[in-house]
Amino acid sequence: MTYQLKHSAIAGGTIAISLFGNPELPKLLVLGGISGTRHAITPTGDGWWQGLEPAIPLADYCIVGVDYAGGIGESELEQNSPVADLSEHARLIAEALIAAGINSVAAVIGGSFGGTVALALAEQGKITIKQLVIVAAAHRPHASAVILRNFQRDLLQLAQTAGNADLGAELARALAMFSYRSSQALDYYHPEPKQAYNYLRSRAAQLVASNPRRTAQLFEQFGPALDNFRLDPQGIGQPTLVIGFTSDQLAPPHLMTEFAEQLSNCAGIHLFESSYGHDGFIKDTANYASLVREFLTLSNKT
Repeated sequence: MTYQLKHSAIAGGTIAISLFGNPELPKLLVLGGISGTRHAITPTGDGWWQGLEPAIPLADYCIVGVDYAGGIGESELEQNSPVADLSEHARLIAEALIAAGINSVAAVIGGSFGGTVALALAEQGKITIKQLVIVAAAHRPHASAVILRNFQRDLLQLAQTAGNADLGAELARALAMFSYRSSQALDYYHPEPKQAYNYLRSRAAQLVASNPRRTAQLFEQFGPALDNFRLDPQGIGQPTLVIGFTSDQLAPPHLMTEFAEQLSNCAGIHLFESSYGHDGFIKDTANYASLVREFLTLSNKT
């Protein structure tokens, strides 16, 4: 399997993309969370969403990944050009794909932030999308998610005012990670509570050390984009498979159900038990991979 890394030119910058598989095959776009990169699924097996690989018939598709503008990765925009909302993220991705010669995709699989971007791509219609798989994301934000993201920005701003921006980004990231996991998972994997705290702080510190400025932008730009996102599900015409997790406090079951019920072409909603909370979209792929594969395979035959 070939793995190509490219930089697609757009107005005011470049978007980094990846192609895994035969580029002559139908494209399948994979979009992840705010800190996700184009390296979701790789031939070396170290992608950050590698567990999704069994869901995709690699003989039938070429997997496309992207680095979000302003996020972690190699996409670059001109200085002072913040990406203010989800529709702008979608527009930039569509522009980059078209510049790379990709005018249509067989499907978009979007998890968390990537699920909202996938919906915005479908709504805009700048590229043709045959079907959607939306995991742990919905048509509007939940109040708990908005509250948590506002606290994250407050921490960042207070630390910046105090002259310690990196600490603010670290604390904001740690709080974000806390919201991604369920209380059950934290208690099970960290029977000593202090270990759970130290784990979140250390993982957050790793991300900040890799790129302090861009980590801060995840909270300054991506957070408000999520908070302000609203979309009418009835306007999404593609067959859409919806997947959620019972312990997810950011995209809870009642919100996922509301979303699925309002879709004009829902291909089914599946809510899985998970100890991982919102991170179930990454950690519990074994529960839903076969559903996604069946959905993609049936569509590929029609």
